[in-house]
Amino acid sequence: MRQTSLRHKVLLGYYIISALVLSLSLFTLMELRAISQHLMSSEEVFVLQNDVLEMRRFEKNFFLYHKQEDMDQLLSYTAQVKQFLSEAERLSIFHQPGLEPMRAKMDDYAALVTAQGTGTGEQMMEAEKAIRVLGKAIVTAAEAMSMEEQIDIRQSLEQHRLFLLEAMIVVVLVIFLLGRFVSHRIVLPLRRIEESMVGVANGQLTSLHIQSNDREILSLTHAFNLVLQELNKRHKHLLRSEKLAALGTLLSGVAHELNNPLSNISSSCQILSEEVEGDDLAFKRELLAQMDEQTRRARDIVRSLLDFARERTFHKIPVVLVQLIDEVIRFSKGSIPTRIRVRVDIPPDVVLLGDRQRLQQAFINLLKNALDAIPESGEVWIRALSSQTVNHDEESPLFVGCNMRTPWTEVVIQDTGTGIPDDCLARIFDPFFTTKAVGKGSGLGLAVVFEVIEEHEGCIAVESQWGQGTRFYIRLPTLVQKGTAIQNPPASTEV
Repeated sequence: MRQTSLRHKVLLGYYIISALVLSLSLFTLMELRAISQHLMSSEEVFVLQNDVLEMRRFEKNFFLYHKQEDMDQLLSYTAQVKQFLSEAERLSIFHQPGLEPMRAKMDDYAALVTAQGTGTGEQMMEAEKAIRVLGKAIVTAAEAMSMEEQIDIRQSLEQHRLFLLEAMIVVVLVIFLLGRFVSHRIVLPLRRIEESMVGVANGQLTSLHIQSNDREILSLTHAFNLVLQELNKRHKHLLRSEKLAALGTLLSGVAHELNNPLSNISSSCQILSEEVEGDDLAFKRELLAQMDEQTRRARDIVRSLLDFARERTFHKIPVVLVQLIDEVIRFSKGSIPTRIRVRVDIPPDVVLLGDRQRLQQAFINLLKNALDAIPESGEVWIRALSSQTVNHDEESPLFVGCNMRTPWTEVVIQDTGTGIPDDCLARIFDPFFTTKAVGKGSGLGLAVVFEVIEEHEGCIAVESQWGQGTRFYIRLPTLVQKGTAIQNPPASTEV
């Protein structure tokens, strides 16, 4: 694919606009020059018409008063008009079609005026009549030439106006097309990069793909994707660090859980060693069975811990929700203060479709967040509601835009803690945002939860009031869902 350059395209657009403006300027100058020539012709015709009128004025005075000075002025203007017409070939009015007939009439008129005063009285009467007729014809021809010049000037101005209008339309159209071209080739890719940057700020590290042959856009896209790759690496490192921090928190609970089966095994071994020579085989078998059971229990605890710590790819399997929550509570038991009670209200037949390890990490983070929000004594309540028993879309705007196509289960984690301030509620899922004191939290716990829920194509929402606790609502796809939640079950789990 041949690469192009935005710089060359911008320069080409600049050259096109410059050429259009220059062409428009040249045509405008040519039109103005033509109009100027028409104005000069109009001035010349005006001078000719004025001389003809003066000639006719002295002609009338002479025939009225028969003064010699009127005849002298008549002869002078007659000679002036003839000279003007004889020089018309080098003037602007040479194009006038009535020029030659007017020149012939003027020659006859000059001959009659010059011969005036000779001949008999009747001949003089005939000459005077002929002079008057020719004079009128000459005035009419001069007026016709003046009218023709005015029409030419008006037509030239109209043509010039139309030309300017058409030229402006063409220039505007070309500029509009160039603007669309620039918008398509430059503005739209930059807007997509801007939107991607906003997405990165919101935690969406998605690579950018822009169909473009422009070297600058390709270079910018490549650099942006390199930054995203580096951010992805850093993000994974931070998530791993968060997971290690969660592991550290879990170790105390796991140690407590392992201590019970190990104590039972140790006690059973001591009793068995004391009764080794006895004859009560049933009692010995019971002790061995207890040892085997406690060993399996310790093995399951260690296996669960290893499953949580092991790095592996995202893989969905059926997960029994109540077993998952029991594991989460067991892992977190060491960090649950005695003053805080954890209640679990989940039907045993609710089965999610998800990655067990990732779901464990999400619920551990949510439980830890709820425990940290309770400063003194309080309660954390974990319950599940099916899609058949709740319709949050109608009750509140929390899940607006959450359109899950498969059956789902809504898990509600509610605490009686301090709650979340209104000005912080919209940012709690942002990476590194925390309301805890410096050194008390990394700000990644809820960001990890949000990422896990998105991976499972689920939805998460939060509802909180300052001083009245917090409720997290999580909707996850359900594989099997036969029962519904009971608001106050008689056998709910408590810790």
